[in-house]
Amino acid sequence: MIQRISKYLIFTLFKLFFIVSLFFSKHALANHKNDFLLSEANQKMNVEHSKETNQRFTQWEQLVFHNLDKTNNEKLKLVNDFYNNMKWVDDKELWNQKDYWATPIESLIRNAGDCEDFSIAKYFTLLAMDVPEEQLKITYVKLNKQQGHMVLFYYSENSTDPLVLDNMKDEVLKISQRPELSTVFSFNSNGLWLSMNKTSTPNEENIIPQWAQMIKRIKKE
Repeated sequence: MIQRISKYLIFTLFKLFFIVSLFFSKHALANHKNDFLLSEANQKMNVEHSKETNQRFTQWEQLVFHNLDKTNNEKLKLVNDFYNNMKWVDDKELWNQKDYWATPIESLIRNAGDCEDFSIAKYFTLLAMDVPEEQLKITYVKLNKQQGHMVLFYYSENSTDPLVLDNMKDEVLKISQRPELSTVFSFNSNGLWLSMNKTSTPNEENIIPQWAQMIKRIKKE
């Protein structure tokens, strides 16, 4: 779980531009969005895993490829349910690090993670299922204006009331139905938004380290 975020980070976040576009560039998007997941999954499956881990990979592949014809709302529910079966574990216990952002495949292997890992895995899996990138935003929120938490927002067309995919709740509800959540910032590979703003200021020289490191690990695998 994300701990307290400093005021300095809040203000500098508006200047950040996430370099996921280096990976999800327009050129790369000419290929299918699930190519990177398939590549990483194939690499990982060449390593010996337990029977349970192999079953999770199979279930994940079925989730992605057997539901491409579903509506976006159906995909949201399927993906939220799938990853919410993972166990919540603190980064210090799971990775022996204070704040580690796992790739979706790392989360599948461990079958565990914290709120960032749940949100990241859902985000990339929905991209693989052809949910438009501009409709998905990984979002840092405060629970009851106190506790830091990460969720995934889905914006339907022309909607300002996104649906929330949350590891703490299996039901996918609109943010207006979650009064305990207050939005701090949201991001995807196109940029970053403070609170519910619809504009962002990109800056390639400023990157959240955990996000950049996670993307590098995906590219190396």
